[in-house]
Amino acid sequence: MSDYLPNEVIIEILSRLPVKSLIRFRCVCKTWCSLIASPHFIATHLNRALSKSNAQHPPYLLFHYFDSDFQTQCFTLHYSDDPFPANHSDKHLAFYSSPGIRTRELSLDQEIEEIEEKRGYLNDFLHVVGSSNGVVCLADYVFRKNSGSLCVLWNPSIQKVILLPDPNIGANFGGFTSNGPVIRSLGFGYDPKTDDYKLVKAVYLEDPTHILHPLVEIYSLRMGAWRSVTTPPPPYVIELCYVSVFLNGAVHWRVHTPSGQGDFRNVIVSLDMEDEAFGELAMPKSLEGVKFLDVNLAVIDGLLALVPCNEWGIAVTEPHSVWVMKEYGVAESWTKVFDICIPGRLDRVIGFTKNGEVLVVDDMGKLFSYEPSSQQALDLNILGGLKDSFYLDTYVESLVLLNEESGTHL
Repeated sequence: MSDYLPNEVIIEILSRLPVKSLIRFRCVCKTWCSLIASPHFIATHLNRALSKSNAQHPPYLLFHYFDSDFQTQCFTLHYSDDPFPANHSDKHLAFYSSPGIRTRELSLDQEIEEIEEKRGYLNDFLHVVGSSNGVVCLADYVFRKNSGSLCVLWNPSIQKVILLPDPNIGANFGGFTSNGPVIRSLGFGYDPKTDDYKLVKAVYLEDPTHILHPLVEIYSLRMGAWRSVTTPPPPYVIELCYVSVFLNGAVHWRVHTPSGQGDFRNVIVSLDMEDEAFGELAMPKSLEGVKFLDVNLAVIDGLLALVPCNEWGIAVTEPHSVWVMKEYGVAESWTKVFDICIPGRLDRVIGFTKNGEVLVVDDMGKLFSYEPSSQQALDLNILGGLKDSFYLDTYVESLVLLNEESGTHL
């Protein structure tokens, strides 16, 4: 075919094909194998897949949770214009079995077992830190003094797993000895300027004077190593270890001022993936001074949002409010858009579907779909073993990581 078609035409044709087909077509000839694995083609294919007008590469929903037996991690991809049909009566989650809904189960078990054998310890569960351009970042959030913690980058489309090296921050980091990190939080994002995927780790070590010192470092996939962030981090505490969001080229965390150090204040801190500089965003005035605030960060239709959660185990049954920042960086644009009220006690918001419904989990770990306009909650009959294990986000298939060698980052 290459003897009769210009290379530009071949790229135009191949870039419209799904990842599964492209992986097979690498066997056609050496030219095609090199072409499909080239950075230019991977970027071209990804940009086409990200295009909203491209029906050939529709976005999926990536869904993850731990089963109630605490033994199984479930990863699935779903696509439908109506993920949660109102007339659905099956005992399972609607997008598992409804007609016209595409579902694909994903597995990471074999790859993780191989990594665990190399590292010399067994891992219990992996939490999703975040995803970008088809790459999912997972970590176990457990600090081990001798063997470190487990962080991986995974592209389910090509079933490629990259094990990241242990971070530099440890129990004896910073010139003093500690029993280990007091609070550890991660964030994952993409730097388009350098075409680099970065994992951010923030750790607060407690010194003998009991003052929390934030230490921040970044892993760069392009560099294959961790390095400290030179910009001084702001003097806030990241309270929610597992949750961050990536938006407008930056990772965001909900933070607050340290206890006993001036007036209490809730703030949103960002770290730009390009210049690696910290920034601050104000919270709504009505929430700024509330201690033990039961909200977390999310992204709704491309807007920064605050959604309910009960990290402190507070038994709250009244409706919980969802806020969105309609103009990024403008505090006055915070707007309360709707309340959430479910039969039980709401623990957290998991994510938002394409048709505007909200996935929420109660304090017993049971999953619900909530429809804001009708204020109806549908019990999806999924009970997670860990309430903070649920994850839902849009996902696009890509060839990212195809050129990465799994062993280079061990």
